[in-house]
Amino acid sequence: MHGLRAVPPVELQKLAGRYGIPAHQVFVLDTSYRTFLSHLHQHDSVAAKNHYQPLQAAYYDRAGRLQSFYINCYAGGFPNLAWNAAGGLNQFPPKPQAPIDTALPLSEYLTYLRQPNGQPLPAQPLTKHTVIIQWSRFMGRQSRRLIQAAQRNAALASPQNAVRLLFVNNDNLATYLETRQAQLEAKSKLVAQ
Repeated sequence: MHGLRAVPPVELQKLAGRYGIPAHQVFVLDTSYRTFLSHLHQHDSVAAKNHYQPLQAAYYDRAGRLQSFYINCYAGGFPNLAWNAAGGLNQFPPKPQAPIDTALPLSEYLTYLRQPNGQPLPAQPLTKHTVIIQWSRFMGRQSRRLIQAAQRNAALASPQNAVRLLFVNNDNLATYLETRQAQLEAKSKLVAQ
């Protein structure tokens, strides 16, 4: 793992290139995602914890329903996360690895995605399957391994199963959340004194 810090757009494009992500598939997670997580935590803390994880692959069907979910805390493995330990990624769509929930339909998820320069997500073509892969610089090779696993899995889809892959970097959100948490803790200490 690498130190947590914001990743500017130029660096993000270079990093994505090193990880084998085509430039047109690179997006970032907007900081407004934290509002979704906070609201979700009030109703379902397990789902909130799962959607907060830094490494995720969420597989959606044409109707925008979550069909399969892969997250780092269910991957297991040492020293590398074992994304395909149970063989679920040997088929497309894959067998679920983490619990499926209805907390984040595709239509809502897409509202939290931005282009690397901060502009809104452009209109997306309708496909039979959409896979959103959250990755980060700070997770290093574990991000690379998830990206490769998702790309290999998507290659298993039949030609009539059109698949759209969206690779979403979450370093800026993680940095924002860490900074905000530190500020709240500092404020709390001042109030306690």
